[in-house]
Amino acid sequence: MSSKKKSNNRKKQRKKNSKKRFLQEISKELGITFLIVFLLLFILSNVVFALPKNEGYGMREALNDGDRVYVDRLGKPKRFSLIYFKQPDGNGTSIRRVIGLPGERVRYHNDELYIDDRLVVERFLQKKLVQAKLADQVITEDFDSIDIMETNNGMIPKGKYLVLGDNRNYATDSRYYGLVDEQAVIGKVELRLSLFQLLRK
Repeated sequence: MSSKKKSNNRKKQRKKNSKKRFLQEISKELGITFLIVFLLLFILSNVVFALPKNEGYGMREALNDGDRVYVDRLGKPKRFSLIYFKQPDGNGTSIRRVIGLPGERVRYHNDELYIDDRLVVERFLQKKLVQAKLADQVITEDFDSIDIMETNNGMIPKGKYLVLGDNRNYATDSRYYGLVDEQAVIGKVELRLSLFQLLRK
């Protein structure tokens, strides 16, 4: 073999080795990048957010069965916020709407919500309420927070929330398992990811 051919072969081998090293470096960097991203997402999902799936039909029409939602673990629940929490009865997690806050008494009468005897409009249920009235039906049976508590005044204690599902006739909520402790609240639901739209508060 001539020296020229040997020189060309060496050049080809060097190029081949150089390309191989380049691909190895790229693969290594990509692997490290993916690992860092995965670890960051893992940490953030345990501290900042969660992406649970809604199960059941207790929150129709706001959420359908199987909808994936974005939960802000640092969000503070307000009235009518949707929250993701561990159920007081120990039967897993759930998404429900905050109706009663600490220090309040909640009462429903003739499908109307009263907080400390003051009428509060549930705008997210307006369509359902109109339809129910036309059909001579009620969405929410009469009840008083005094009925689900041990105290005589029915006032929600500090650090507790009264939650209800929007699909009132079928939802399992505080009427069945009692008040939700703030320590059991995982976070505040902010987005329905299946439609990428902000939930109505």
